[in-house]
Amino acid sequence: MKYVISILLTILLWSCESRNAKNSTDQSANVCTKVTANTSQDFGVKGMVCKMGCGGSIRKALKETCAVDQVAVSYIDTLQEQSITVYYDRNKIAPEQMITVLNKINDKQFEVRTLGKPKNL
Repeated sequence: MKYVISILLTILLWSCESRNAKNSTDQSANVCTKVTANTSQDFGVKGMVCKMGCGGSIRKALKETCAVDQVAVSYIDTLQEQSITVYYDRNKIAPEQMITVLNKINDKQFEVRTLGKPKNL
């Protein structure tokens, strides 16, 4: 009986260590260095239903590119199209790539277009 318990305990500890090692590897892959924005771009976003939830999803997705420093969301409930301003490093990402990222999140909830040309900071 002691032998069986020892084997089960060893298996349990080994599986937990494997899972923790995998999680720490996954988390370190998502860590970005500080981004220094040199450009800003305004986007029009249709499909947003709130500033906090939708804005948070947009910020998170863009920050995960490791090319975006800041996302400013302007949300007015009565408007069909909201606006966001993205401050990013143009050497790491282009506006078209950001549109692709945004169009994929929340089960393709958002329809995104550029508003004007990128501005140098």
